[in-house]
Amino acid sequence: APLSGDLHALVRRELSWWTLERNSDGEAAVVVSLAKREHKPWSGVWKLGMNQHRKNHFGWASNQRAPIKKAEDMLVRVRPGRPERPQKDPFIINREALCSGLEDGQDDTTAVIRIHFDRAALDKACETILMSDLFGVDVMERYVKVFIRGDERSPILMGELGGECIPDLTRWEIIKAVAPEDVEESETAPGRRATRYSSCLQVTVAKAWDSRKRWPRILNENVSALEREAAPESLEQVQAKAIRPPSPDRTGWTPEEYAKDSKAKADKCFKSGDWRDAAVYYTRAIDHTPEDEKLYSNRAACYVKLKKYEKALADAKRCIALKPSWPKSYFRQGQALRGLRQFEEAIVAFKDGRFRDPANPDWAKEIEKTEDEWERWDAHVKEQRRLKREADMTTELNEATVMAEREAMVMVAEQALKAGKSKKEAGELAMKGAELAKQRVHEMASKKKAMMVEDDLEVSEPAPYRIVTEDGGVHPKGFCHTDRGTYYMGMVLMNSERPPQNQPWVEIRHPGKVRWTQGCAQVRMKVVLPESVKSAADIEVAITPTSIRIGTVGDSDPVLVGDFERKVDPEGENYAWYLIPDEKPPMLELSVDKDASEVYQTFSYGTLLWPRLFKDDVTLGEGLFEADLTDLPPHLLEKWRQEQAIANERSRKDRERRQRLTEEEVMEEVSRNWNDEFARHGMPQRFDTNEERMVQSATRSAR
Repeated sequence: APLSGDLHALVRRELSWWTLERNSDGEAAVVVSLAKREHKPWSGVWKLGMNQHRKNHFGWASNQRAPIKKAEDMLVRVRPGRPERPQKDPFIINREALCSGLEDGQDDTTAVIRIHFDRAALDKACETILMSDLFGVDVMERYVKVFIRGDERSPILMGELGGECIPDLTRWEIIKAVAPEDVEESETAPGRRATRYSSCLQVTVAKAWDSRKRWPRILNENVSALEREAAPESLEQVQAKAIRPPSPDRTGWTPEEYAKDSKAKADKCFKSGDWRDAAVYYTRAIDHTPEDEKLYSNRAACYVKLKKYEKALADAKRCIALKPSWPKSYFRQGQALRGLRQFEEAIVAFKDGRFRDPANPDWAKEIEKTEDEWERWDAHVKEQRRLKREADMTTELNEATVMAEREAMVMVAEQALKAGKSKKEAGELAMKGAELAKQRVHEMASKKKAMMVEDDLEVSEPAPYRIVTEDGGVHPKGFCHTDRGTYYMGMVLMNSERPPQNQPWVEIRHPGKVRWTQGCAQVRMKVVLPESVKSAADIEVAITPTSIRIGTVGDSDPVLVGDFERKVDPEGENYAWYLIPDEKPPMLELSVDKDASEVYQTFSYGTLLWPRLFKDDVTLGEGLFEADLTDLPPHLLEKWRQEQAIANERSRKDRERRQRLTEEEVMEEVSRNWNDEFARHGMPQRFDTNEERMVQSATRSAR
């Protein structure tokens, strides 16, 4: 045959088709459309290697050989012709029979909604239609609708998003995911549950730029779409519903009679497990008799079954307000709070119900059930938090390693070239320096991880500060960890020829978030502002030599307020602040000179570096900041260079003199220096030197 072979996976022959068409050039072409049995991509059309279904038994004798099957026995002839698309999608299945669970999650850029399906119902629905033709998703900037095609009036999800999205970047796909845990099922057989996977429809919503933050709620569902009669389960029910029985004569009915009729229908649906329909009928009954606490209690029970715990809690509170002495209203409140993972409040609600009905033993069972679920939930949250911390640490480690290697390579290569090394030798030294920097970062990270694993303590408040880069990313010096935050200590590096290449920034909250860094003569700050700030006219900045306050117009609460560790010069030539353009969230950048008297009177330029920004901050480690001498006044910078040149010359002469000394003379000089230090501090220790022996000998001779 001109085209034959084993396909990569199974197909559905009843939904496949072929036709003969002509392309734009007038050439005839055979078009073959194969319907996949499973909704997933293939790595290729044809299966490579031996087909598992053709591994027949090897026949040693002629009577043992399997009969050879002809192509007609294995293949099915497919009728030619492209199938016509129906003008209206046919009804296949309803959402109640297909959907088994719902999950959602989000980060700053995307929101994800997963709808889990019952496997048997999904397989039955796909017998007559492809899975890609079964679902539909409509997305607008603020609204989303997920439905089964052919049953659009009964959407699976429909409502308003928590923020704006980008419809063109929103996508949906069929994936395999862990099935949502059923609390009741997990309680029956704890510890022996096997991880179950189910097919689910995953809708990934791309957040718009202005909405790239965590939304309070991903989706606010349309109540009118939820509270309606459930879709039919089969075509027979569709035909049966087309012929409605005659409605009773409701002429002269009172609101109580309307409510009684709707409640009877709701009770029937509740007993049969149709929670959505029951909620609809209870809502109709409430519309006629809004002061009946039993209707709110029954609708709360429906919402608990539907896992709409917030609505259940609202009905339970309304029920308590109508009749505070009724114990069942507190039972509904406890169920709703337990579903919302508010376990402490749920236990309080159950205890309130037990106080009003002490003879009922079910209260103790509900309290015990809540405590057990609380314990399991805490263990789950703790494990997820640990995994997240390890993942975050791995990301930080990779970023810090790259930055440390780059910084070490540049620094070592420059020093090697200045020392007269060749480019090849400088490159080799730079690679060794990068490897050492990588080892140092990994050692610090392993210590931090060991502390996290051994302690496993969760602080109630964030660390007092973080060592970051200017844009808020991870900094290599931020890997030293203590219980007071990231910490770094080392020698202060002096930069007189150019500003530091990777000067760290310290991120604190005072009370708002602010990042700051410093040189020898200046302090720079970046303050995160509220979303309401649109221009510089919305900001109020007040600074004195000892304090600063930044706020917004019309708001008494400050964004940043504090007393400086040392004095600044608000009248200095470098004092300025401005609103950084196109920054989300808004951010203000401010620079100010340090007090000139401190700069001119210092005996060591390393002491010009502040140990902290505000007086009530945590003290930083010495050596965290590099001394940026380039921002000093020109004559002070020249003075430092001259002093440094004199010190370098003195050091060079001392090294040359030591090279001419013997080893014994070097030890003699070192010992004399230590003896001078001991004597200056009044310490009795002494090193034995030739000078000491000569003095002792002269003393004995004089005696």
